[in-house]
Amino acid sequence: MTPNRWTELFFLDEATAFSAGHRPCAECRRDDFNRFKRYWTEGNPQHGFDLKTPIAQIDQVLHQERINGKTKVTFQIEFDKLPDGVFISHGSQPYLKMADKLHLWTPFGYETTSLFLVGYVEVLTPPSLVSTIAAGYDPQIALP
Repeated sequence: MTPNRWTELFFLDEATAFSAGHRPCAECRRDDFNRFKRYWTEGNPQHGFDLKTPIAQIDQVLHQERINGKTKVTFQIEFDKLPDGVFISHGSQPYLKMADKLHLWTPFGYETTSLFLVGYVEVLTPPSLVSTIAAGYDPQIALP
């Protein structure tokens, strides 16, 4: 990775990137970046950030939420409180929640499942990004 430059990572879709704790690129996806920053600040008022806050401060929050040393950070929440576009882990497998259905993530795309969950689940998407989606950001999702 080039230090102090854009992150040379590419994902299946934006929901997958969010689950890994990444945001839209300010260079190549400027409109999505601006929309993201607006919804991130609206969805995460506890940080006291606004649209003039440098993105590096938001990136710092995302970094703290996504990894602890070399370990992926997750959290627990009730399944029915999650917005569409969020990833959870079930049976050590990543699933996308969309329209109250779960779609298994694979390197070749999503597979729709008949799995139905209630109660608390392990969430892979960092909390501030869950709040961003809940505030109205609609992540791009590569569902067939």
